[in-house]
Amino acid sequence: MVAVTPLSKLDIPEIRDHLFEPLDLEDKDKRKTGDMFLEIPSPDRVMLNARIFEGNPADPHILYLPAEYENLETLALLGQGFKKLGFTFVSLDYRGCGLSEGALSMASLFQDAETFYDGTRKWMEQSGRDGGPVIMGRSLGAALALDLAVKKEKELLCLIMESAFNLGKDFLSGKGISQEYVPEGPIFENRKKMSSFTKPVLFIHSPRDQVQTLTEVEWLVMESRSKATQFQIAPSGTREELAMHVGDVYLEFVHQYVNLRRGVRPKIQRRRRR
Repeated sequence: MVAVTPLSKLDIPEIRDHLFEPLDLEDKDKRKTGDMFLEIPSPDRVMLNARIFEGNPADPHILYLPAEYENLETLALLGQGFKKLGFTFVSLDYRGCGLSEGALSMASLFQDAETFYDGTRKWMEQSGRDGGPVIMGRSLGAALALDLAVKKEKELLCLIMESAFNLGKDFLSGKGISQEYVPEGPIFENRKKMSSFTKPVLFIHSPRDQVQTLTEVEWLVMESRSKATQFQIAPSGTREELAMHVGDVYLEFVHQYVNLRRGVRPKIQRRRRR
């Protein structure tokens, strides 16, 4: 049984089913994404699945919480891209989605994210993988990533938030959910959580995002306590289009940002004298 959490108030069909309708992680043949698949048991005995793109054991490991509109193609763009750069990329299938068991539940998202993290860290330790962990999330997954990062802060190199949002009510409204279904009171409390997080944060956002404007996200950025936090504007359209157009520039920028957090600077290419 899933415990009552701050997100339990969102566990109604009008919100849950509407938000996750675009999510498509169906891959029953296990052929489309991931070098391997990790099964992680939750406290309520639901088996969660994680997709692993294996990079170098000594290089950073990105633990990823997907967007509510994620699909196998957008996952592969990140997973295969970071793998080529040496990073290991591990992505959670939310319960009831992809290869994870159970029924889709908003109430379980925070707990399942922590179970995913702990299970992945255990796999890393057992496999002799000592590369530092990085938590990354996209859209709704960015809020889950922030909540998780606050809990695991001491272990992390940094946090990456793509297409994040400030207020939960504005996010739900921007996703087309009628105000009559949006509960009163705080929901995600992103600004409060960000104000207590001291590690570096990389924000990536499109200037034409239709859910959260740059100004709205800046309120969240301002709460970061790290001087190494960076707000990167990615030229794109909607947040869905940003996810579909991840390319070499995006991947290399994240690669360099994460490497700087562990003291690895990019190589300077010197021009040859003619």
